[in-house]
Amino acid sequence: MRLRDTYYRVWSAHYVSDTPSFHVELLPGCDVYRGHFPGHPVCPGVCNIGMLKECMEEAVGVKLAIETIKQCRMTAVASPEICSELDIRMHIQSLGEARWAVQAKLYDAERTYMEYKGEMKREDGGASEP
Repeated sequence: MRLRDTYYRVWSAHYVSDTPSFHVELLPGCDVYRGHFPGHPVCPGVCNIGMLKECMEEAVGVKLAIETIKQCRMTAVASPEICSELDIRMHIQSLGEARWAVQAKLYDAERTYMEYKGEMKREDGGASEP
């Protein structure tokens, strides 16, 4: 399931070498919040990881699959009611053979909501990079 334009909207993206960054808006009308949790929407960690993956795909220009999650810490509760706009900052390192290591942070001016370290690979398994 694609999350962009249903769970979140990208307001801006900046591609500086191996450290892309995105400014996103959480969309409170997303169906995810009806079940998580009704009347008190909370961003599911899996959706935040999916949002990070989609931003990573935009940064490297290919469809990706998560290969390994080495560390993922949810350090604060994110919600469209509490923090409607967030920043995603990544540090990407090419591992060759269409694989990338990524360290990322989901945050706003007041707090960090998620810290992520892992590896992603081109979804079709191809060996060439964009």
